Amino acid sequence: MKARLLLLIAAIALLLYGCSSVRLAYNTADFFIERYADDYLGLDGAQMERWSPTLETTLAQHREQELPYLAAFFDSAQNDARKGFDETDVTCLLDQFQTIYQRHFRLAAVAAGPLLAGLDKQQIDALERTFDKEAREDAKENAPSNIARRNRKRAERYLENLQWWIGKPSASQRAIVRDVTASMPDTGSWYAYRDAKRQELIALLRNGASAQRIERFLNHWLVDYRDMPASLQRARQDLRQGFTELLVRLDASLDEDQRRKFINRLTRLRSDFMALQRRPRMAAVDC
Repeated sequence: MKARLLLLIAAIALLLYGCSSVRLAYNTADFFIERYADDYLGLDGAQMERWSPTLETTLAQHREQELPYLAAFFDSAQNDARKGFDETDVTCLLDQFQTIYQRHFRLAAVAAGPLLAGLDKQQIDALERTFDKEAREDAKENAPSNIARRNRKRAERYLENLQWWIGKPSASQRAIVRDVTASMPDTGSWYAYRDAKRQELIALLRNGASAQRIERFLNHWLVDYRDMPASLQRARQDLRQGFTELLVRLDASLDEDQRRKFINRLTRLRSDFMALQRRPRMAAVDC
């Protein structure tokens, strides 16, 4: 289990792929999630057999209850892209995204609870070693001396994603991305908080916590931010403001071809998440 859990990979990560890929991946999500869980946790056949019905139920619930929120999100986004984004539009989209995030991770916690509660001592030991290894790697990457490198890599990630949405960015658009991402909060303190919560999770597993207790812990950590330090709460707001500035500035810079491609991407994703539903609908949007 990574910090973002094991679940609903197809519904979120595969937003960066084309229309047919989203549908194909979503319809085979159970296979890929099971393989991912097995690779990360080293599940035996009996554990996988016990967990599979939970996963199947969770994915069915996701299709019925969560896809309407994803469809509505991309519908709002494509409407905004047609007229041009302003700060109010982006605020509404980010509010929708926060709702989607919370709903997804509450559902993920329901599925992850029994899976994690069923790990044996050797599997818990292996998970702790994996966490420790990742913590050491992240500590090296997030050393103060590497801040310039982190800023450069973050800008590169944003530019790579931007190219998928609009095509090749212009020199001025690349400059906008570098300018805005350079002012976004650094990631080092996020990893320290994550590592502390992972240690708490390992302690729960070693003490034989129930699935319900683990689910509650995951919700407090990943959904409610129950004990997130005030500095990280401020960083979340700063990141939100930075993303708002980035999208508004980039929107104003789009040429006709880029805007057309952007609208087409968003519209196709909305269509995908409608088509994946048995009774297609979009959730109500409050803003």
